[in-house]
Amino acid sequence: MGHEEEFVKAFITSEKRARWVQFLSSPKRRREILARLNHHLPFLPEFGTEIPGHQDFPAELEKLLRAKGAGPTCHVLVDGLKIDGLELALSKALHEICMHGSGAVLSCIPGRLAYYRPESPGRGIILERPPR
Repeated sequence: MGHEEEFVKAFITSEKRARWVQFLSSPKRRREILARLNHHLPFLPEFGTEIPGHQDFPAELEKLLRAKGAGPTCHVLVDGLKIDGLELALSKALHEICMHGSGAVLSCIPGRLAYYRPESPGRGIILERPPR
């Protein structure tokens, strides 16, 4: 399984999982799911922690994610940017999504660690599951 499927299976509510996996893998339907990142990610609340405003900036987020085990790269899901679906350096991905303002997910460790940034001005959320 890839980053996207692992992310969905680990963090998206059960009633939405199959649809999210199906739509993300379809070039025609992908934008529909990505647009939803702007307003509401149907994540499992027990695995989410809202980031305090003073830490919700690229440099601070990178420190926080690295402390939780993130490596130098991440997989990007983002509405409206050409970096969607790419593997990028964590620092570059954070900078891009923070400057853009649209909803985004950075999958740092497949199925274990991700960062969700809703459309501005919403606060970011770290999604984290213990190792299985």
